[in-house]
Amino acid sequence: MALSIVSGATTDQLTVTTKKAALVTAREPDYGAAGGGFVVGGTTSAVVAAALAANTTLMAARFAAASSRKAYINKFQVQLVTATLGTAALVHGTLGLQKFTTATPTGGTARTPTRKNSSEGSTTDMTDVRDLNSALTVTSVVFTDIVALFLNPASGAIGSLTTLEWRFDGTFNQPLVLQPGEGLCLRSQVVMPATHTWMYSYVMDWSER
Repeated sequence: MALSIVSGATTDQLTVTTKKAALVTAREPDYGAAGGGFVVGGTTSAVVAAALAANTTLMAARFAAASSRKAYINKFQVQLVTATLGTAALVHGTLGLQKFTTATPTGGTARTPTRKNSSEGSTTDMTDVRDLNSALTVTSVVFTDIVALFLNPASGAIGSLTTLEWRFDGTFNQPLVLQPGEGLCLRSQVVMPATHTWMYSYVMDWSER
């Protein structure tokens, strides 16, 4: 049995026959003049208030509606640090990663994405990334698919835990995809616990092509 691997650039073929082999070396994607790999991070400068309302948008990143590319989210990582312990009877809160579209959230602190390889690719089309310890303004924003949910423990209810790290990983075959005009946000899904205050930081890793 023989297998033929056809070149994407020419009609050349690599033929692998029985009991013979070929060495294949993995390499980074070639993004060409457009696109590339990017990363951005942010953190709060003040605590998130106790009893934070449900559906509060804390962080948002929106991909440009006019882009000719797509954004492929490889990783979104959040770290939560307790500032004030909650009481033992509190119910844990829930945060979520959620897509949105139509408009761009405003307010808070704007963050600037960085190219992962300064010699490759172009300027990102993730043109707006921002965060706040309270609610970003979301006038005309339409929230769509919930990508993932995770708990924000009320630390007084579970003893000494004061730091929690949560990570969403995409896969090589099918990372999370943002179409032009779509965004991804960190958003409370329920009313957060009373008396429990916390801070957060995040990092988002993606590629554009």
